[in-house]
Amino acid sequence: MIYSIFKILSPLSYMFSAVYFFFYFNRREARDLKLARYLDSVSILIHFLFLLSLSLKIGHLPLAGAFQALSVFMFFFALLNKIFVPEGKDYSLGVFYSGILFILQTISVIFISESAVLPDILKDITFEVHVILNLVGYAAFSSAFLVASMYILLFFEIKSRRLGYFYERLPSLVYLEKLTYRALVTGFIFNTLGVFSGAFTGFYAWGTFWAWDPKLVSAILAWVLYGTTIIGKSKYHWPGKRIASFSFFGFLWIIFSMIIVTQYFSGIHSFK
Repeated sequence: MIYSIFKILSPLSYMFSAVYFFFYFNRREARDLKLARYLDSVSILIHFLFLLSLSLKIGHLPLAGAFQALSVFMFFFALLNKIFVPEGKDYSLGVFYSGILFILQTISVIFISESAVLPDILKDITFEVHVILNLVGYAAFSSAFLVASMYILLFFEIKSRRLGYFYERLPSLVYLEKLTYRALVTGFIFNTLGVFSGAFTGFYAWGTFWAWDPKLVSAILAWVLYGTTIIGKSKYHWPGKRIASFSFFGFLWIIFSMIIVTQYFSGIHSFK
């Protein structure tokens, strides 16, 4: 009963948060922002209680299946956006990240399966840590995608010399570029820890550090893409537009990997 209530409330709370962040983005009124931030905090708490009640219901961490993992992923995404936008800074991005949370958490609760069986290999704490590290890394990459998308919108509006809706409401390109890079570095650290922990625990389980498994290959490709982006920025001073573009396509690859690859391409590296 409690689980069913939080299952309904978790996407709805993000929806209301998105609505009031939109009001703030459009009208720039302090009361809209105050209510949006309050709803955002409540939404994260409800999401945590949903995951907790789900864990108690199924008897293990909600990592059995792509849509259980997607909900955990969205929870970390919500938390990291709280961290990446410090107190008192610009909250113009709130409408975008709360909108993403509403859409993906809705998809998760619609398709989530409480009867999905956790593979024996994932019952080991080391594998749970491996999966969670990667999910935190992917959540940070998703934050980079969000900010990068705003960078691209603002960049082309400035380039067109028609300064209007987004120029008046979004932070500067410099701020967005710094925020994107901060999220990329955070994500790469957690993703690297996830990749190496997966290699060692995989050796213990399967007797090899590597296997040509679709999920594993897609994860390594994402790691290489983001590593290349960070090196390009730090060593070769890539412009913000290129960083934003790599972040944008990297996020699309992560979503493809988490949902399509995990659901439809079976292998030893799967949540199924």
